[in-house]
Amino acid sequence: MSNVCNVFGKCGGCTYLNINYNVQLKEKTENILKILEVSQIEIKNYEGVLSSPEIYHYRNKMEYSFGNEMKNGPLTIGLRGRGKFYDVYSAKTCKIAPKDFGKIIEFSEKFFKDLPFRNYRKHTGYLRHLVMRKGFKTNEILLNISTSSEDYHSHIEKWANEVLKLELEGKIVSIYHTITDAKSTVVKADELKKLYGKDYFEEEILGIKFKVGPFSFLQTNTLGSEVLYSKVLDYIDDNAKTGFDLYCGAGTITLLMAKKLEKVIGVEIVKEAVEAAKENAKDNNANNVEFYLGDAKDIVKQLDEKLDTIVVDPPRAGLHKNVINFIMDNQFDNVVYVSCNPSNFARDMIYLKDMYEIEKFVFVDMFPHTKHLESVAKLKRK
Repeated sequence: MSNVCNVFGKCGGCTYLNINYNVQLKEKTENILKILEVSQIEIKNYEGVLSSPEIYHYRNKMEYSFGNEMKNGPLTIGLRGRGKFYDVYSAKTCKIAPKDFGKIIEFSEKFFKDLPFRNYRKHTGYLRHLVMRKGFKTNEILLNISTSSEDYHSHIEKWANEVLKLELEGKIVSIYHTITDAKSTVVKADELKKLYGKDYFEEEILGIKFKVGPFSFLQTNTLGSEVLYSKVLDYIDDNAKTGFDLYCGAGTITLLMAKKLEKVIGVEIVKEAVEAAKENAKDNNANNVEFYLGDAKDIVKQLDEKLDTIVVDPPRAGLHKNVINFIMDNQFDNVVYVSCNPSNFARDMIYLKDMYEIEKFVFVDMFPHTKHLESVAKLKRK
């Protein structure tokens, strides 16, 4: 089957790549509705599932590992195997990443073939990760290569010069070098060097421009996020005037809410994201937004303003008890809950359902060929 890539079944990415897209959607929605049913979460108006505008090559961000497919094998840049901690499968022909990313991998595998890559058993080796991000509306590409602190850095500078010469559909506008000796496989920076270009790449969502830095959060499916955010805006009451956006990242939802409301407050724990959010607000002339830096669970204890609407888009762990209490104490008329983890959404709804009912509920497929789905729920105070 031509739509299955050469490492399908080994790599930990697309588990549904060999299943017809409509069948995928049916299976995914049924699985999640079952979870809600078991938790006795009732939905007044279920609006079905909205599919992703693109189902191949739709991801704007990929985080690749340096490694090999088997012991003593040649260098590969790709994704870890399913259930495997060490094996890395080349992602040159990945069906969900932009084609440009495949070209960059192909070049980089050859370029780095003689350099040692990280062995997470022994915590030795230089090359760790290669993160690529792309603006779908702008065609801008940001690269961030992560290595240990051993001194092979001149190779990285040479690679940066060479990679700029590749013929791509998009344009590389920014290259970073992240240096860390952390034992974990997470991409984090003890030291961050910009090797080329701008501090960020740009993306546009529903007419709003965003600057996205190497560590800023952005939904990984740009075109899908337009579908998702249109639904979020649709679920905010027309008579709403003010709102909170918790877990706001670089301010995507905040700035979209600001078009509809008189005042919006965004809360985010990542410092770089808040700085980007403030800059994005300025660039889009949004004077009716404020941003708070900190963990939502702590910040909500300090917020004493009375606003009428709240949008929450938490990480996979769902809402902290403090946030649930904040929603209940403030008795918001309108709560919009964006969730990427149905089990934790169901858990949070068990707490909230004394005061709120699910007025409307829809799924948005942001991750074709994987088991994940986003959902948007409009909660009304009983």
